[in-house]
Amino acid sequence: MNTTPRSYWFAKFLECLYLLVAIYDCLMIMWGTLLYKLFSSFGDLSFAMTFTWIIIGICILSVIYSIYWHQKSKKEGFNSGIRHAFLRGVMRYFLAFQVSAYGFAKILKTQFGHVYMRDNTPVGKLNGFDLTWNYFGHSYTFAVILGLLQIGGAIMLLFRRTTLLGTCILLPIMLNIVLINAFYNIAVGAFMNSIIITTGLLYLLLLRWPDIKPVLFKDVTIPPLRLSFAKPVLKLLVIGLAFYSIYRYVAAVPPSALTGKWKIDELIRNGKLVGKNEWMNGAQNWCYVYIEDGGRIAFCANPYVFEANRAWFGQYIYQTGEKKFDIVFDGGTKRDTTKVKISNYNGKQMQWDTKVYDDTLKLKLIKE
Repeated sequence: MNTTPRSYWFAKFLECLYLLVAIYDCLMIMWGTLLYKLFSSFGDLSFAMTFTWIIIGICILSVIYSIYWHQKSKKEGFNSGIRHAFLRGVMRYFLAFQVSAYGFAKILKTQFGHVYMRDNTPVGKLNGFDLTWNYFGHSYTFAVILGLLQIGGAIMLLFRRTTLLGTCILLPIMLNIVLINAFYNIAVGAFMNSIIITTGLLYLLLLRWPDIKPVLFKDVTIPPLRLSFAKPVLKLLVIGLAFYSIYRYVAAVPPSALTGKWKIDELIRNGKLVGKNEWMNGAQNWCYVYIEDGGRIAFCANPYVFEANRAWFGQYIYQTGEKKFDIVFDGGTKRDTTKVKISNYNGKQMQWDTKVYDDTLKLKLIKE
């Protein structure tokens, strides 16, 4: 093999590790219910400790057999090639099984399934797991396409000639899953499983690195343009203009100090105090003001959930020096520009004096 002794030894270790992981996974599938009941009877801590010791044991056995293999390979008559072929075959079949199982789970709706309790939970109250599952489960067509890609890539792993193509299809999907599992607080078991699958796919990809490298980095055959001095400038301009186009938008609409969710603690319309339960009698009896970045603002009457069909929407311009709001409402047959005078602002509370259409309003707001 055209590898250094260190990389060659690492390849043996990784292949042995995958063999033992595959055996362990098969045991968990065949006797998973029994093992789960056994572990859970001791409590979560015992289960975690048992699982940890199993992983440590797998790694130790992998190291032991890798060293044994490395020593034996120095002697004549020891066929390392057939062992590499066998272990890589185990790896490919193991990965194909794992990935295709996730693919079928999406199609058969055991993953990204509908949860009715989640439908009635405000988005801001969802944890990372529920938020992710709610997002991906919103479109069954998307889940099916993703599942078919996983199944198709897994089938390609079963054949040596199509292993590279299957790896190239599955690796971007798995890298995305790893990032989602890591940053959206998905279950630890799912995260570890995604790491194992992704590591295996990366290994299969690196086995073909001598074939891939010329494709990725070989220069194209078309004649080069003679712009030796201009090329670096043009490359810098492409990235610089992309940054400037977004920066200009951000600079034009700077974040407001008032951005946030504000509860209307007191609303006085034309000198009369609006009762706390009046929100049910009209959409103009607001309970909350939502001031968003980008100049968006919304007034909502419902004190429990945001109702887009009843809310008043507008755009605002905050004049920092004068402590004034200019709000342009766009909800109805006519547009109205409302000027808001802000007083008693301390970061957590403020008072508004304004006139909306024909109503004179005084609002006391508390930031939540």
